[in-house]
Amino acid sequence: MARMFKIIPKDWYTKRSLTGKKIEPVHVAIPDYQEVHNHICNMIVSYSDDSLKTLIARVLYNSYTKKWMVDGMEVAVSVVEISQENEIDLYNDQQTG
Repeated sequence: MARMFKIIPKDWYTKRSLTGKKIEPVHVAIPDYQEVHNHICNMIVSYSDDSLKTLIARVLYNSYTKKWMVDGMEVAVSVVEISQENEIDLYNDQQTG
């Protein structure tokens, strides 16, 4: 089963370029992710201006919703489990899309 990280929008943190254009995170990779509460990991964030930033993040488990998330302060993501069938469909959509 593969994991996908869905970016959680944060209103309080905005990054802007010198021209005033809003820069938003578009992709997140977490190579050392483990489903362990309070695990510290690296979060590699790609932004809309093609820049990269590595954040130190913390893995959190919400016992009420039974969901995992990773918080890097500037960027937070929820963890989405993808089954094998959905992973193939997602790959095909990316190739044709």
